[in-house]
Amino acid sequence: MLSLFAGLPFGLLASVTLATAIDLPVKLDVRVALNSPSANIHLSQPEASLYPFTVTYGACHKFVKQHEQHHTVSKVVEQGVDRLIWLLPDDISDRGCLSAWSSKSDLVGRSRPLEVNKNSRQWRKKRHLDAGTRLSKRASIPMTNESGIEPNGPWFDGVKLLEDMQIGAVDAVVAKAKLYLEGGPSDYQYQEMGPQRFPESIQYAGTNETIPLNDMKLVFQLVDIMNQLNDGDANATVKFIPWIETSPNGLSYFNGFKKADGLPPTVSEVEGNENLFTQIQVDPVVGNITDQIFAIGCDPEIMAATAKNVFTAYKTFINDGLGGLGGDDWSEFAYFHNYLNYDLNATDQAINSGGLGGRGGNSLWTLLFV
Repeated sequence: MLSLFAGLPFGLLASVTLATAIDLPVKLDVRVALNSPSANIHLSQPEASLYPFTVTYGACHKFVKQHEQHHTVSKVVEQGVDRLIWLLPDDISDRGCLSAWSSKSDLVGRSRPLEVNKNSRQWRKKRHLDAGTRLSKRASIPMTNESGIEPNGPWFDGVKLLEDMQIGAVDAVVAKAKLYLEGGPSDYQYQEMGPQRFPESIQYAGTNETIPLNDMKLVFQLVDIMNQLNDGDANATVKFIPWIETSPNGLSYFNGFKKADGLPPTVSEVEGNENLFTQIQVDPVVGNITDQIFAIGCDPEIMAATAKNVFTAYKTFINDGLGGLGGDDWSEFAYFHNYLNYDLNATDQAINSGGLGGRGGNSLWTLLFV
């Protein structure tokens, strides 16, 4: 393992003093062992005058300059960021420090010296996979109209073009050597699971008709494959739990209304007593816009098409939606105000309370898919 102080005479090494984090305003910390090529850097929240600042990795001694650091991790431009994702390069050295530098290249933060274990299984796996990736890059297929994988619409149909292609030998070796969900929770701290809830089907109100969501089947199929590859290992198994949208004992808290004991009423209490929620007088014009919002977002024909194939449904909507206008030609706000000529106040109230969540600049497609 290379050291950032390698090659210095002993007398000089003994005289080098480290810049400690105690006296510096930006606090930098890595809370897990650096035995994988990725990690989280935890940051303090310094005063506003210190922004922006740049985080680097390199030598720890107090005389080192910013341009002499091994590599730059990231630039932090505004308050509110409390962690950074750090991708460790292959040639990273051991016992270096994370440093923060002001816009004038003054040192404003430094971590303790960090030990990097490049002999770990995660690093060895990365080197193996990187070797396979370099050899197989020429076999990659661009996702363009020319390749038949349409980026704006049913691009997923392009998989048909790949079905007859033989997987390369290097690709097979890499795929078989890949281990999924290896290690412990700290190895996945930089992953994001999005909404963390996956709808399986749509059931129309007032009917018994239920339509499965084919798009979500991809998620469940992927999980099944990963669990098979991990051979039922309990520590590397993905499991789903039911999502409870509403329950009789759930709290129903709207418009600040609370019971005499200070708690909001439950769902079942509200259903049995209309006096337990605040009655709001809604402008009839606002109610009309809200009804149209739900008519677009809950159109049974469009919902069924989206459930069957979200890609073709999206293409159809942006080309022919909104009665042939084109679903992407008008924002939510512009459609109701500029096209349907509702006044500004009514449009603003409906968009902020009628299910659009104030996202008036978005396409109406978000009603159907988000």
